[in-house]
Parts: sequence; structure tokens; C-alpha cells
Amino acid sequence: MPERTTKEPARFLLVGVGPHAKRIYIPHLKTLEADGRAKLVCAVDIEQNEEAITEYRNKVAPDVELFFVPFFSGAMPESVGLSLNNLIARLKIDCVVISTEPLAHKSYGLWAISQGLNIIMDKPITTRKHVIHDIDQAFGIADDYEELLVAYKELRKRKNTFFLITSHRRYHPGMYCTFDMIKEITEKSGSPVTNIISTHCDGMWRLPTEIVDQKYHSFNSGYGKVSHSGYHFLDMTYRFVKSGWTQMKKPDRIEVVSSFITPAGFLKSFNYDDYIKAFGDETYGNSCKYTDRYIQTLSPQFGEIDAALQISFIQDNEPICLAQVNLQHNGFTRRSWVTPGPDLYKGIGRVKHEFHEIKSGPMQTIVIDSRQANDRHDRSKPSTATIGTDNHFEVHVFRNCDLLDEKEPLTSYSVADLDRRYNSQLPGIYSENVKRGILWEALDFMEGNKPFDDLASNLEDHSVPAHIMSAVYVSHIRRMQGLNPVVSIDLTYEDAVSPNHGSARAHIRPNDKPVQLSSHFELAKGTQAPDTKISSNGFTNGGYKNGVNGKLSNGGNVKMNTGGDEHQTELSPMSQLLSPQVSAV
Repeated sequence: MPERTTKEPARFLLVGVGPHAKRIYIPHLKTLEADGRAKLVCAVDIEQNEEAITEYRNKVAPDVELFFVPFFSGAMPESVGLSLNNLIARLKIDCVVISTEPLAHKSYGLWAISQGLNIIMDKPITTRKHVIHDIDQAFGIADDYEELLVAYKELRKRKNTFFLITSHRRYHPGMYCTFDMIKEITEKSGSPVTNIISTHCDGMWRLPTEIVDQKYHSFNSGYGKVSHSGYHFLDMTYRFVKSGWTQMKKPDRIEVVSSFITPAGFLKSFNYDDYIKAFGDETYGNSCKYTDRYIQTLSPQFGEIDAALQISFIQDNEPICLAQVNLQHNGFTRRSWVTPGPDLYKGIGRVKHEFHEIKSGPMQTIVIDSRQANDRHDRSKPSTATIGTDNHFEVHVFRNCDLLDEKEPLTSYSVADLDRRYNSQLPGIYSENVKRGILWEALDFMEGNKPFDDLASNLEDHSVPAHIMSAVYVSHIRRMQGLNPVVSIDLTYEDAVSPNHGSARAHIRPNDKPVQLSSHFELAKGTQAPDTKISSNGFTNGGYKNGVNGKLSNGGNVKMNTGGDEHQTELSPMSQLLSPQVSAV
């Protein structure tokens, strides 16, 4: 049990006072302070935000101390670490909430571990700049997780702390109802989860100028939807599988293949003329700073708007569960204006459409559906189970009732049913109040009322989704380089597993075997057949070790040379004449 079991309110430090923290952490911590369980003592942000955050603090939480640090990227400067060390010692901090831009998660996470703090950290665990086109950065997401995990395990040897990841669907009654139903059917019938379809669209419509310039939930740092909210659904895919695995029916490997729509593709489907038609020549023309063509030249370095993922869970080289995960910004939105307002989190027309279908062989199909019609909840209909309202969330369970000796083939659960089933007491906007579940769990642990093994979202149980996220970007880069886009992740288990219990450790499989390339190039009409050289420097942990030679269909030669530690494929200018069709076999 935790070392801190006093009845004094737990003392929280918030790092990052952005839109998410203002909407979630600060209001819920104020509620918990009124209950006598928690106190937000101090908030940390960067110096350039001092004026705006001070004004916000004075209006909302005047008793909260503010502390500002210089902006940094990469490792935390020693001076910043020393200042924060003094701060937490003076204020007697029990728990730090890390709600920064995800590029800073690792630095603040390692610092908090070094100080022996309890930690709550936003998803994703980390991301990297340029992760959409730099293979080092793509592998780096998995490396970051491993670095945090190693440091945290060392801390756990001497102090009983938590490191909770804000994957709030793990705290959603509709999701743990689903986990329970999967577990139950596995125990009754032996059938694990065999197929998953998950789709999430938030209707976050960024206009072309914003794609280039905007910094919040940005695309211009080389990452997008997968790093924004996509981690939730990689995590749920893992949790659905985990809820039905058994010692004999657990995967030993995962294969990941991804396909992205980037801003260049988005602008081909909705271009300048379409924006003029939607908003008017004067309104849109006066606000648009960049041409479509200019943005398309930048697009290879910009993050993904939509992603389609095929995730196969494999045992002994045979797929046992197939998952299709669709992550989308581009979809139904309520945005009908050109100039964005100050709230870039929810005040931009975003609406949630979320769908999951989970099959357990011939025994069960679970359908989860949640669809809002409004972006501004204060103008919505009263919160009911009706589709389109703020609280629309339904779980439908189809079962082979005759074989299972049950009465009905279909049971449906509304929000009200879920509240009664789990005594969740979540009034108001359901999906927003679910997000306080992680704070409740943290307090239960610090108050001595929840054992470590019962924590729902501790860092140690995020190995699989963190590595899947890394593999998603690796797959995209390989695809864009004309290489085999399939990325393999090996799974190991330290202890025996049962439905909804146990954890898997993931490791992206190194490409330690040469890949044979079947190369067929079609020349642009009317051109000669030149000798063309493709140089590739391989991938981290192995990659291509030997040169690969091929023949052009009309007599030219192609040669791939490999070596070194850089992770990119470079085409010579002559190769621009070619239309490569390269398959890995």
C-alpha cells in the first residue's frame, strides 16, 4: 500500500495550463478540494504564457501559486530541474499532473520519477517532432516509453508510487462494462476476442492557414491525429484483446500496417475553390495566407489528418484477432466560421463520433456507439440516451443465447443503465466527468484504499499501445519509401494471464534479416532506361544489411546500397523519371 495514508488533502502540482487542463483537471481538482480530498497548490507553465495564465488564475483559482520556466525542447535544463526540485520540497507536493505538449512529456516524467512523486500524465506517453517522416523519431516513441519504464521500475524498488496515464476510457463505465462482457464470454465459452473495428472522428476542421501556422494540436511539427487523440483507441484495442485473453489464447506477436491522409491529400478533396464556395470569396480570401500548392509542398513534413490501421494479433505465426482502427479529424463538424476563437480544444466545432464493434468468435458481438450532434453543449438537448445528444452512449451486446443458456440474444445499455450497473454517479456531460476517474483513483491509492495491482492505467500496462503507436509511424515511413510497411512487435509475458488480468511487454522486432526486393519499374513514356541508384541507410536495430539489385523492365538497372545508422531512403534525381512498384517478399 502507499506510504502516504494521512487524512490531509493530497497536494497537487499541475504542469501545463492549457485548454485540456482548464477544462478537465482544474475544475475537477476544485471539486475534490471542496470534498476535502485534494488541493491544487501550484501550476507550472512557460514564461511566454505568464500574462495570460496569471489573468486566468486570478479569475478561476486565485489561491493557486504560479511558477514559470523558460521554454525548452529535449532534455530538461539542469537549472529548471533544480528550481522545480526546490518548489516541490517547499510546497510538499504529493502528486504531479503533467498536462503539457506531448513533446515535453518524457522530460517532465523523468524529472517527476527522480523526485519520487506520484504521477498523472496525459496521453500519448510521448511523441516526437517529424515522426511522420523521420524513422529515428518513429522508433523513438517506443524508446521513450522504455526509458520512462526503466526509471519508474527503479523508483518502485524503493517507494510505492503510481504513474498513471490519462487514457480516460479505461475509467468509462461503458468500456469496463465491455471489458466485463468480454471476460464473461471467454470464461463461459473459451472464445477470446477475434475481431475489432474502431472508428473515432472528432470533426476538428483546420483551415489551410491553420494547418501551417497553428501550434495547438498542430500538424506543422510533423505529427497529427495518431498523436493527438489516436492513442486512446490504440489503447482500447489492446484492452479489448486483454479482456479475453487466456494463458493458451494470448498473442505472441502483433503486425501493424498504417495508411495516412496528410494535408496534401486533404487539399485535393477540399480545395481553395471549395472554401470560397463554403465561406464566400471575401471572407475566406482575406483570411487565407497560403496557396494550396504551397501547402502541398510542405505536406511531406506535416502530420497526418486521418489514419487507417490494420493491427493483427498473432500466435505461432497465425492471426487470431484482426483489428481495423480508423482515426479521423476529417468528418462531420459544426464549424461554420473562418476565424478560430480562443478555445482551440473544444471551441472549434468539434463533435465526437465514436464506434466500436468487438467480436468474440461465434459467441458474442458488442457494439458501442456514441455520437454527438452539437459542439456547444449548452445549446444541446437535455442529456439523454438519444443519438445526437451530449450523453449519447450505448452498448449493445449480441449473444448466442441458445448455446450459452441465456434468455435473450440482445441486451442494450444506455447511460442511465451503466450508471445504475456501476454506481458511477456521473452527472452532467458524461464523457467529461469520466475524465475525473483518474483523479479519484489516484486519491484512493494515496489514501490507502486501493492496492497497486488494482490501478487501471499504470505505466507498466501501456507497453503494447505505446509500441503500436511507434509502429504506426514506422509503417507509414516504410510505405512512403516503397518498402514493406508491415511492422512486427514481439510480445512477452512475465506472469500468467487470464481474462482482463496480466500485462504484456512489447518490443518492436528489429529488421535483422535482409529483405528481398522484387523491383519492377515503369519508365515515363518516351524516356530512356538509365541506370538508377537507390540508396537506403536501413533502420534502427538492424535493417537492410546488404545491397539489393534489380532490373528495370526496359533494360535499365536499379541498385540499393545500405549501411550506416541514418534512417531514410534517398532517390537520385534520375529516379524521378520512374514509377516504382516495389514489393517486399
